[in-house]
Amino acid sequence: MRQTQYACIECDALIQVTELEEGHVAKCPRCKHTIIERKHNPINSTLAICLAGLMLFIPATAYPLLSMKVLSVESSASLLSGIQALWQSELHIVAIFVFLFCILTPLVKLTAAMIVTLGFKFNQAHREWYRHFLVYYNHADSWEMLEVFLIGILVSIFKLKDMAELEYDLGLLCYCLLVLCVISLKVTLDKQLIWDQVR
Repeated sequence: MRQTQYACIECDALIQVTELEEGHVAKCPRCKHTIIERKHNPINSTLAICLAGLMLFIPATAYPLLSMKVLSVESSASLLSGIQALWQSELHIVAIFVFLFCILTPLVKLTAAMIVTLGFKFNQAHREWYRHFLVYYNHADSWEMLEVFLIGILVSIFKLKDMAELEYDLGLLCYCLLVLCVISLKVTLDKQLIWDQVR
């Protein structure tokens, strides 16, 4: 079987690892740190999550998240309308950051992950463009902040629940499911398996 050399990120030991089957784990013999973990059915699982995330993306960002009623005055807000309100309030830098980290970066991450998994499935890992999408995915993975925005929503709900009538809209459900899809990519996508094919 083919062997590949890896360096343990904990103790710098060089280890020869044979090709692993799904569900198997290779550990460093010196410090017992996990070197490689082959996930179960990583390509199909990742592809399904990407498709679900992309389908949820428009309703999660464009549909109202919350409706609020105070003294018979009702208003609602979506992620996009929130960014627009920030821009109109001349908080341009904040609006740009929210757009980049909560809309553009997650979209790039989902799209890049889907293209990477499709390329792997159809034996396109040797192509030059394939490496670029792997890099795009890694950058987006470091910068997307959907979870941070969700925490902000939850804090707002907690603060407003005694001051106003709150109604949770479809957009909030779609947004929570989108966050779940994006987080799940960290679990399902086997980047080591994909990089091994690229090399």
